Amino acid sequence: MKPTPSAKNGRRGPAPSARLSNPDVPWTMRLADGRTIAVEIPGRWMSRDRDGSLALLPPAVRFLDQLQVAFSPLRTPPSPPYIRTLREALGLTQSQLGDRLGVAKITVSRWERGDLRPGAQSLAKLDALRRDCVKQGIALSA
Repeated sequence: MKPTPSAKNGRRGPAPSARLSNPDVPWTMRLADGRTIAVEIPGRWMSRDRDGSLALLPPAVRFLDQLQVAFSPLRTPPSPPYIRTLREALGLTQSQLGDRLGVAKITVSRWERGDLRPGAQSLAKLDALRRDCVKQGIALSA
């Protein structure tokens, strides 16, 4: 089946998604310690509700969660989603995080599933890694 030219844009194939043409949206978020982060959320991660207000799509929510985790102090004990989100914010695989903390990949997996909690030494290393990355700047992929 051949794609048909789109009446809207004169090109073959389906019309481009309206979401792809949405402008990026400036967004501010207050952290627990009172600091405020300002970021720009890609327009493709936003949509409009029926009433016209902005709605965050799942990629935007993940992005904001990663920022929240990366810039917030490590709480003891961290929740499994916190550990997974921090690892993802740092752009590391379970193996890479385990190597940096001196634990096995399966240990990181167990932390993320909630089957095991990090010990005091691992928590200290995890928080040091988080702080170092924040100082150097974290590049979260958009």
